[in-house]
Amino acid sequence: MRIAAPRLVFSPDYAVDIGGHVFPTRKFALAERLLPAALERVEPPLAGREELLLAHDPAWVDKVLDCRMTLDDEALMELPFSPEVSRAHRRAAGGTILACRDALERGSGLHCGGGSHHAFADHGEGFCVLNDIALGILQMRREGRLSRAAVIDLDVHQGNGTAAIFAGDPDVFTFSMHQDDLYPAVKPPSSLDVALPAGTGDRDYLGLLEKHLPRVFQGEPELVVYQAGVDCHESDRLGALRLTAAGLERRDRLVREACRERGVPAAVTLGGGYAASADETAALHARTLELFL
Repeated sequence: MRIAAPRLVFSPDYAVDIGGHVFPTRKFALAERLLPAALERVEPPLAGREELLLAHDPAWVDKVLDCRMTLDDEALMELPFSPEVSRAHRRAAGGTILACRDALERGSGLHCGGGSHHAFADHGEGFCVLNDIALGILQMRREGRLSRAAVIDLDVHQGNGTAAIFAGDPDVFTFSMHQDDLYPAVKPPSSLDVALPAGTGDRDYLGLLEKHLPRVFQGEPELVVYQAGVDCHESDRLGALRLTAAGLERRDRLVREACRERGVPAAVTLGGGYAASADETAALHARTLELFL
């Protein structure tokens, strides 16, 4: 039973000037402005070293905290690193931890940010510095709030960092449905991977999602973290799937209903989205969060 209404986890720190980068960090702030004014907002704390060590190696954590990345580190992350970028990603890690806590206490955890599924234990990749998804689950386990969890990752890119971090962990089921011929080139196996050809549209995508979603719940997870990237949309510049806005909404509804029918709380992170217009991406993100209110 829901004890309190959902609230929105968000920080202005998420918007960082990284030049003319394809990742529009302002999209999170744009999405926040589209959500109901009556929805309570809460700013998360910065994730600290002790929390970060739950999913990351000490050497990598110290690099993030001390802001001393090498050129090779930055090349793998595909991000220019700075104290502001460090702060943004530490804040986002704290945000997903808070959203997971909210999900367990309120039924839904809404993070207007996060979803850095390409971050590995010992390095960042693909615009991702810290794996907030893994950190949220592991911190909830540390607090004794859950034993079993699942990740539903519907970003257009495979969740390689999340899959690697939870490889061999029988209590975390990782499900990734993504475009096959796309970054990352090396895809560590998730518990369940569904690889799609470029050009896949609403009908085939949604049919496969309905077919495979029940597998996620066979292990009776006590929490689902939903990585709800909107880079599956037909207008995305990095992906080549062809979901319409209506298809994305149906996708989100399928995940929401699968969780609610089984009484499993869900924490939502936003992940990728790279339309030519940041406003278009933000509108898609905002709609996802609205559906989980």
